[in-house]
Amino acid sequence: MSGRSWKAGAVTLVAAFTLVSGALVESAPTGVSAAPAAKAPAQKARWAPQEGAKFNVPRSSLDNELRLERQVIGAINHSPKGSLIRFSMFSFDRMPVANALIRAKKRGVSVQVLVNNHEVTHAQRVMRKKLGKNRKKNSWIYQCTNGCRSTGENLHDKFYLFSQSGAARYVVMTGSINMKLNGAANQYNDLWTHNNDAELYGAFLDLFTRLKRDKQDHPGHITYNIDDGRMRLETTPFHGPGDKDPIMKILAPVKCTGATGSTGTHGRTIVRVIIHAWNAERGNRIAKRIRNLYAQGCDVKLLYGFTGAQVRATLSKPTSRGRVPIRSTGYDTRGDGGVLDGELDLYTHQKNLFISGHYGTSRNTQLVVTGSSNWTVDGMRGDEEIFTINGMGAYPYYAKDFNWLWKSRSHSVSWSPTSGADYHPAILDAPPTESGGIDGRRMVDDPGSYEPAPSGPFWEGD
Repeated sequence: MSGRSWKAGAVTLVAAFTLVSGALVESAPTGVSAAPAAKAPAQKARWAPQEGAKFNVPRSSLDNELRLERQVIGAINHSPKGSLIRFSMFSFDRMPVANALIRAKKRGVSVQVLVNNHEVTHAQRVMRKKLGKNRKKNSWIYQCTNGCRSTGENLHDKFYLFSQSGAARYVVMTGSINMKLNGAANQYNDLWTHNNDAELYGAFLDLFTRLKRDKQDHPGHITYNIDDGRMRLETTPFHGPGDKDPIMKILAPVKCTGATGSTGTHGRTIVRVIIHAWNAERGNRIAKRIRNLYAQGCDVKLLYGFTGAQVRATLSKPTSRGRVPIRSTGYDTRGDGGVLDGELDLYTHQKNLFISGHYGTSRNTQLVVTGSSNWTVDGMRGDEEIFTINGMGAYPYYAKDFNWLWKSRSHSVSWSPTSGADYHPAILDAPPTESGGIDGRRMVDDPGSYEPAPSGPFWEGD
């Protein structure tokens, strides 16, 4: 079955819990003048999760590395008694997050956590001891047999839901980040936060409810259209034809000229990609579409952690405008595999596509795609999410992050060179990784002269 469309709505939430909001204001009786009110003392605004996109910076200060984790912990710590916390993630080893969730459970929050079954970390064992794994209870942590909704694959969805956190209701956080030390110290990740949207929360809560059943779901591919098209959540597994691939469908309406307003570049539509893994036949179809958009005049720039041979062959082939501008964030900073057989230990983990300009009938669209799905075959087979934000002020966050990575944290590649100052983490004396440091002597002068392998102790193929 190719999937179905589901219109998210606040009615989904009403059956789950009731929230009481608002304040009773007393006014003067009719016909009686009220006495002048004394000036009220200034009150500190109530805490709420900061909205918008955040990005961590690996190999930097702890504040920058743990920026996304602290966003999640802050929301956990402000979840009151009687509220709900629902997490889905691939990997989880962070004790600060585990301890915050255990404290939340103790004060009466319903805490339910889904994790993939590829590892059992100390944090997960502690959580099992304190929360249990019985899904019939109010709180638990659980590993699905394989994928939760798929069979023989992984739980790869990454989202964090809070029915209430501080002054905010219906909080949704999603992006590429797991609660994992490796994700903070060695990966570039994103986390987008949106508050007070019952319809968005309802879509993700419905997905979580389906995931926690731990059985094959029909249909696998579901599209949640949210807030009159401002957001869209798509789930996998997806087994349709290549031209119906969710990413291909997102790229289909792009028109390269005619961008207006503050969008595009001098009338050319902007297409930007930050992708963790991009390979195989599926990845090559997407690469061909993006190469064609560049040939048609779009302002295209691409960043990747790892690409496969087919994708490299497509993107390195010149067009009438030259080669597609592309750079890599993938490095073998430890030199543990040698120059020709390196292993990636610093790389982007984001799965972002964003578009600014002429899109369908609109000449001034700003669209952001985030979520958990890589541009690989596996990115369509397991439990994945592809989350699209149309407008809502999301684009500037991602554009700023892309430009910084392009200029300051990436390098050219020999198979499709792009001019620019190359970032050399070893030469810049980056701090050591959590398990032993960087051997700068093994770092070659031109990191673009080789392609490190997607393997090693710091590489997570998720």
